[in-house]
Amino acid sequence: MKIIHFANWNSTNIGNGALIKGTEKLLKEDASFSVDFIPEAWDDYTFGLKKFDQSFVDLVNSSDALLVNGAVTMNAFRRFTKNTGMRFDLPLHLWDAIKKPIIFYGISYRCWPFQEYPNKSALKKTFEYMIQRKDIFFGVRNDGTKEWIERTLGVVSEKIIEVPDPGFFVPAFKGEYPELHKSKKNIIIAFNGEDPVYRFSGSVERFVWPLLSKFIAESKIESIFKALPFYRRNRRRIITQIARSVEDISRKIDCQFILCPHYLDDYGMINEFIDIVDERIAHQLTVSTGLLKVPHTEYFYGRYAQVDLVIAMRVHSMSPSLGLQVPVVPLVSQGRMRVYLSKIGLSDIAVDIKEHAFSANLTEKSLKLLSSPKDYKEKVEIAHEQLRAMARTCNKKVYSLFQ
Repeated sequence: MKIIHFANWNSTNIGNGALIKGTEKLLKEDASFSVDFIPEAWDDYTFGLKKFDQSFVDLVNSSDALLVNGAVTMNAFRRFTKNTGMRFDLPLHLWDAIKKPIIFYGISYRCWPFQEYPNKSALKKTFEYMIQRKDIFFGVRNDGTKEWIERTLGVVSEKIIEVPDPGFFVPAFKGEYPELHKSKKNIIIAFNGEDPVYRFSGSVERFVWPLLSKFIAESKIESIFKALPFYRRNRRRIITQIARSVEDISRKIDCQFILCPHYLDDYGMINEFIDIVDERIAHQLTVSTGLLKVPHTEYFYGRYAQVDLVIAMRVHSMSPSLGLQVPVVPLVSQGRMRVYLSKIGLSDIAVDIKEHAFSANLTEKSLKLLSSPKDYKEKVEIAHEQLRAMARTCNKKVYSLFQ
């Protein structure tokens, strides 16, 4: 069976690789026949290199199915989505021309609580269309996406199915990494510099934002907020709290820190962190990795698989760590991370960056995991069994489309 795998194949955000490789692994394991995935780069359509037109329909119809995988499909930052209200912006009249099953797998949303979602009516119309078709599987990530759809669009349907975040099942390379220290504890720090104004704004900004957005474009509001001292202070506070925790950990454990950017935006936070953290740690106890693209996903996460602890601001630093059973302390800065951890019974491992002085909490959880990870690994094993069973049930529904 040949399936067009429509995903962010060319992205420099390695989290897309976790979604892509995890999805292919799950679907191949549960298939009763051989499956070949044919990559088609979604990001080429996002940036106008290709178009959602009849040639796309012909491509799908030349295969056995279309798999639309991962990414933030419903994205409030992409305002060009006038046809469907989501980044998969194929005009609805062309959906009728697709004669093969369509599988949405592990898709999610990117819309902050105080943002108005653009093209909402188009998105609702698309959902109403999809629900009527029997050859569409609509699988959303188990991070509150289903609840967000219900809350935002008022669309409630058993055909909107939760699937486990495929990044949890990312495969990992087992080779050597020269940057890992053989006699020290290795700790990855994965910052998240995306959407900084939304992520690091305080309550005042969150109140003012929707009022201003009625009169000013969001891009201009973002520029205004970035120039304001209270935004800069809040961002600095968060990075400072992480630096203080790193300093505390280094005094109590013989360790090394690996700064691990997942995307270009993370370098800004890394630069600020190096400015703030104790000079000895920056000079003697810290290394950094580079960016890798989707073809090197297994190598990228192979490093994760061999460290002793991950401090994760990113979703796809957190869920792959959990899947690889590597101790992780998620630094929560958005609702999706909280909901995900709650659904898999691991809320207690997280640290919320809204806490004004969270460094002590981060230090305590980190040292506990470094010294006695047994209880953590037992909990994660239970979550793994539950999520794999959940994926198996979902994949059975996927393959029923071909009967």
